Amino acid sequence: MQKLIIAFSKYRRSTMQKDPEPTEWEHFVPRVYYKGFSEIKRKRTKEKLFAWVTDVESHEIDNCQLNIYNFCAENNLYELRNDEGEYIARNFIEKKFGRIEQEIGVVLNGIKEKSKNEKYLECTSILSEYEKSILIILITMLRFRDPETINYGVRFLQQDNPEMDEREARNFTLMNLIPLGIDPEWDKNTIIRTATEKYSGMEFQIGIAPDDVIITSDRPVIEWKPEKNELYNRPKAVMFPLASRLCLYLFPITDQSQAGRSFFFALSDTQISNIQINVAVCARRWIFSRESLTEEQRERIKEGRRRLIT
Repeated sequence: MQKLIIAFSKYRRSTMQKDPEPTEWEHFVPRVYYKGFSEIKRKRTKEKLFAWVTDVESHEIDNCQLNIYNFCAENNLYELRNDEGEYIARNFIEKKFGRIEQEIGVVLNGIKEKSKNEKYLECTSILSEYEKSILIILITMLRFRDPETINYGVRFLQQDNPEMDEREARNFTLMNLIPLGIDPEWDKNTIIRTATEKYSGMEFQIGIAPDDVIITSDRPVIEWKPEKNELYNRPKAVMFPLASRLCLYLFPITDQSQAGRSFFFALSDTQISNIQINVAVCARRWIFSRESLTEEQRERIKEGRRRLIT
């Protein structure tokens, strides 16, 4: 750990002049992901994303679109601190995320374009291995950069190491949950690197809806627990809304004919309803949609929350 702290300190000194106003409002669900569920509006040279927002606690739905910038973020969420409580290498992790998110944006845009091209609708291999890996990184990253996951890591460390204070436990948790790319030996052993492995060897299916009816939330990855005898801890299934008309499914490969397959298929009304209900079950508080929700969709959200309670 000391080697990494030294690296962070050097980075801070080398960038102090270049970045005098650091970012404080750091998003745990990247805006590049919500772009697929938003209306894009430009103000001068800046691009802003607006979506319809539903509060699943009160079931209130705003009667206007809201800027997605204001959601799914906390102040200084990924900032490391030294013994004196000062920030180390301000925004280093945030900038690392920014580089990853650029690749994510390219892949998501590519999938959306493919879904509009008829030649891909008949293919059984629509995703490259690179695109699959980026989707797996996105899914894993969303689960591990969540504030609740980070706080759980801090509590776990302090429970097993009573001498460790909150600052040290948080630094250690951040460096283990997030691939930083500073030291190769450290990086390859981080928890998130290991976590990506359970999604390998799964079949990729992407459902296409006829309209902008796919919704998402502030906790967008929906995962069903693995079977008891599952050797690699692979879930029974993963559901992950990709855009307002696209939803990704991952299934363990049970037959050799499934190996390497990835394809589009048309979502049925029942499947669309199931997506909306399960998004509501897993949401922390906020649901986002490109279009204002219908009364029927609101009822599905309420049904999902009732399932969560029971």
